[in-house]
Amino acid sequence: MIRTFRNAFPFVLLALSGSGALAQDAATTVGDWLKQHRAEHGLTAQDATDWTVTDQSRDKAGNTILYIRQEANGLPVDGAVANFVMRNGEVLFFGNRLQADVSSRVGTRVAGISVEDAVRAAARDLGLSPSDVRVERSISRTEKVLGKCGISREAIPAMLIYQPVAGHTIPLAWDLVIRETSGQHWWHVAVDAHTGAMLRKNDWMVQCAVPSGRKEVDHDAAEDLMAAPPAPAAAMPPPDGAGYRVFAFPLESPVYGDRTLVTDPADAVASPNGWHDTNGVPGAEYTITRGNNVYAGEDLNNDDIIGYSPDGGSGLNFDFAYTPPQAPADFLDAAITNLFYTCNVLHDVWYRYGFDEASGNFQEFNANGAGSGNDAVYAQAQDGGGTNNANFGTPPDGSPGEMQMYIWRTSDADTFKVNSPSLIAGEYGIVPAGFGPLPPAQPLTADVVLVQDDTAPESDGCDVILNGADLVGKIVLVDRGQCLFVDKVVALQAQGAVAVVVVNNTGGPPISMGGSDPGTITIPAVMISSADGQVMKDALQNGAVNATLQGAGYASLRDCDFDNGIIAHEYGHGISNRLTGGPSNADCLYNNEQMGEGWSDWMSIVLTMQPTDVAEGSRTVGTFVTDEGPDGAGIRPAPYSTDLSVNPYTYGITNTSNFQETHALGFVWATMLWDVTWALIDEVGYDPDVYTGAGGNNIAMQLVTDGLKLQPCSPGFVDGRDAILLADELDYSGAYSCVIWHAFARRGLGYGASQGSSNSVNDQVEAFDVPSSCSGAGVSVVNAHDNGFLLVPSGPDQVDLLLGSALMNNASVRLMGMDGRLLRTVQMPKGAASFTLDLNGLAHAAYVVELAPENARPMRRKFVH
Repeated sequence: MIRTFRNAFPFVLLALSGSGALAQDAATTVGDWLKQHRAEHGLTAQDATDWTVTDQSRDKAGNTILYIRQEANGLPVDGAVANFVMRNGEVLFFGNRLQADVSSRVGTRVAGISVEDAVRAAARDLGLSPSDVRVERSISRTEKVLGKCGISREAIPAMLIYQPVAGHTIPLAWDLVIRETSGQHWWHVAVDAHTGAMLRKNDWMVQCAVPSGRKEVDHDAAEDLMAAPPAPAAAMPPPDGAGYRVFAFPLESPVYGDRTLVTDPADAVASPNGWHDTNGVPGAEYTITRGNNVYAGEDLNNDDIIGYSPDGGSGLNFDFAYTPPQAPADFLDAAITNLFYTCNVLHDVWYRYGFDEASGNFQEFNANGAGSGNDAVYAQAQDGGGTNNANFGTPPDGSPGEMQMYIWRTSDADTFKVNSPSLIAGEYGIVPAGFGPLPPAQPLTADVVLVQDDTAPESDGCDVILNGADLVGKIVLVDRGQCLFVDKVVALQAQGAVAVVVVNNTGGPPISMGGSDPGTITIPAVMISSADGQVMKDALQNGAVNATLQGAGYASLRDCDFDNGIIAHEYGHGISNRLTGGPSNADCLYNNEQMGEGWSDWMSIVLTMQPTDVAEGSRTVGTFVTDEGPDGAGIRPAPYSTDLSVNPYTYGITNTSNFQETHALGFVWATMLWDVTWALIDEVGYDPDVYTGAGGNNIAMQLVTDGLKLQPCSPGFVDGRDAILLADELDYSGAYSCVIWHAFARRGLGYGASQGSSNSVNDQVEAFDVPSSCSGAGVSVVNAHDNGFLLVPSGPDQVDLLLGSALMNNASVRLMGMDGRLLRTVQMPKGAASFTLDLNGLAHAAYVVELAPENARPMRRKFVH
């Protein structure tokens, strides 16, 4: 029997026949199964045999999970992977991303361009300038290792692969890994081995910067803090006596409470020899913030090398001061300690749910022999590569994950005020550069001068400067251009400028200028918008312009090494990338509808839940780094909440242009996962023990972790939903299936929803229905959208009516039968934006809701109770 979770999708769940031999080899089982079922999936006989095993593990329920990768002519086919779940020698599940009829679609395995030319072509596409491009080691005719070529921090590995693209033909390509010298990008690219065209461009370094300029809340609100309960203790912590003064879980950040001294927090199962061991034998190998799971230290120079790390001494006592506002260097020990603690807790907690050695977790030494090891997270505190950002790089299992945490600057910290002429006097919005000093706390007042150079465009400062004598002692206005921001500022500093104001060359707000600080920049640099810059240029045509630049100093700085929520978010990228498609594949979350940012946000808020939280409350991300209080807006479009008046977003919003960027897409997915979590808590209860608890939150953590393993490569929303439903089937015999269905359906990811292609963000169709097996009690909505209002099921006997904006006048809400009979009438007052309609006592049938505002056309929607 075939059981499906949605229409037209590659998931297949098969009933057990009970005839499989326990000892049957998993790969043999998969091979036999593919030969028998290949035709059902459009595969040829050769497709069913030309593959290799990449990873194998077991889940907590005892099922074997096997990942395979397709090959052609002995070369890998990129992205052509499949995952299988087996029990007792029987295939239970097949997640298919294999390419059909590969042998007729690929050509020669002989490259038309050299690997050196492929590197040069990739560099051109990436905007890099290579030098000394040569092969340092030839492994085989199809595998090479080049030097750093002047563009990479590491040697560049290269191999021939087949790279699927749109269309029938699958071209031969050079697969390259280029880790940019800036540290900001870790490219995994495929270059056509005959034309040099870029066929695939994935960045393993996932960036989480957010736009500047968010309006701040009342700072006094930050003083009204609730005392946070102590973090739940890990089971049987190994007694190595290690102590860390940190913002202990479940605290999210300094916004929510104070630091405490936590002793022996390592989990006995996940880290049996403590956090400072690296050889599997009791006893610490390091007394600094380094161990089996993470190596934390500073990277102030942005050279991707862990520099200084605090030393806890023989007693492993990491108790350091943190008394802001102060220079970041003055609390570096405390920042690194918090980063080390948080990364280790994340390792230990998610280990309990199956992110273990065989599943590709981050460990230096794998005592059980599973997985690759040698890949503890390199966590870089106060990274010098920029500001207002955090990121995580996830290479395949066996290479260290890399976390980069930055200093953030609050958006209202710095001012640029034009003093004269009076016609343009006033404050202008600016964003400081991610390099060099901050705008000074003492006002810096000087005349503004526009730079002139000898090559068009003559005001970008990228060529020979002609008016150098005019720049001495001045605030220099310069256009953004083709040269690097750092080079521009260095050149203008050498001409005597006291500050640099860069005019953006694109519409919209200014950005934070990035670049590697050479350590010689002594003047502040900021960016203004193109429109504001033009105002100043026009004024300079008619006379002098005088301005004052001033900053808030250290009070404007926030170190995200103290934000456990952001650290958990970044670490979450490592988890989702290692689990989706198997740990040997780090390229399964680069399709357009992928939800990587969503899993990361959800992991952040689920681990910082408090026992006093309620489903309808608001949970946000990033309030500390944006200088907001506990009730601040954070860095997402809305708080996470099951209250549809607080967070009204549903699947259909992903078709709009504002929600097709990865963070916005992820926000919608995390909204759904948050609703699922609370639905399970409502069913089972909440358990503050995140390691071994039995609450609905623990069940959600298990289902999401297993769902990541079960979903296919390049998943969309429906794939993710179905994987969680499958995890419930495998882990809990489907006990929570209807709870999960109703939670997803409430957000538009119901039974009839369609993701279309997971490589497109323009073809999603939302639906609010559930399978017939779950519709005995509850509400399913038909034709849910209208220009006027939206119906969303909110319980077994109720439906929420949501408006796009508050009512201008009073309105009547009429409930009618399909035959037009008026059953109930209630009033919705002026100013309301939502209303809950009680369906208690109504028969299970189809109904119509009519919203009739005074002096406006009535609007109707149909639903099924």
